[in-house]
Amino acid sequence: MITVIGSINMDLVVMTDRAPEAGETVLGKDFHQIFGGKGANQAVAAARCGAKTTMVGRVGNDSFGDTILKGLKQEFADGAAIERIDGVPTGIAVILVDAKGQNRITVVSGANHTFNEESIEAVRPVIARSRVLLLQLEIPLDAVRQSLAIAREEGVFTILNPAPAVELPADMYQLIDLLTPNETELSILTGLPTGTRPQQIEAARTLHRRGVKSLIVTLGSYGSLYIDHEKNVKHIPAYHVKAIDTTAAGDCFNGAVACEIDRTLAKRLTGIFAPTTDELVRAIEFATKASAISVTKIGAQPSLPYRHEIDDFDDWYRAHTE
Repeated sequence: MITVIGSINMDLVVMTDRAPEAGETVLGKDFHQIFGGKGANQAVAAARCGAKTTMVGRVGNDSFGDTILKGLKQEFADGAAIERIDGVPTGIAVILVDAKGQNRITVVSGANHTFNEESIEAVRPVIARSRVLLLQLEIPLDAVRQSLAIAREEGVFTILNPAPAVELPADMYQLIDLLTPNETELSILTGLPTGTRPQQIEAARTLHRRGVKSLIVTLGSYGSLYIDHEKNVKHIPAYHVKAIDTTAAGDCFNGAVACEIDRTLAKRLTGIFAPTTDELVRAIEFATKASAISVTKIGAQPSLPYRHEIDDFDDWYRAHTE
């Protein structure tokens, strides 16, 4: 089972030919109100990929919260540990998508930022019965660290998607089994340049020295790099498709990776999960297919593919190749 602890938002998506310059007004072409938040997106992605998934999150006692709860109940076979919080709004994200499918996002956290160490301790039983814990950084950092610490105590494999990137406490790195930054986030975490392959590898080595076991560095249209503390480096290329909206591509990737790690872990009879390089590369290849499908659809959660779509990827790709 996968537990995802993270943000739940209502996404307010505006489609436009181009983003406005400072002080400029441009006309939008379309508007969509869609469920989002990195936590919820990644949980839905994992569930649609076939993993038994639980979502731990918070929404406000408002109309957005009502709508989101109704929708998410349809996604999780194991249900969800989603709380209603009085006095704060449900989180929102205002997303501008241009004609090239590139997005600009502003987030107002609302109920997502009411998590603390005590509220995370209250869901310890949920974490403890999981094989994989997936986290992001749209809830308070103290809550993320507490989640990682509980997972380590309970023998649960941890994945942290460090987005939006901030400097992490030094002792947090030792609690992370797999870190999944993009190249910009990798630079923020390390303070090092990450524009070239050697720079990306050196930055990853810096995080290995801090305690992280393995990294997947996502590189957009260039695919991703798997780099582990045993000096294995593998490049997994992207599939080139016509992108319509890249909003949830990273969330789709993380949820799909978590799903495949969970499937691998389920086959182990005893012991703490220690994935091999080949096992993680297979998970990345699966997630790369999932994210390629996602960018050809509009919206965050509506773009997330189901298992049968990914399993039929070769036929799908022949019809969608640029």
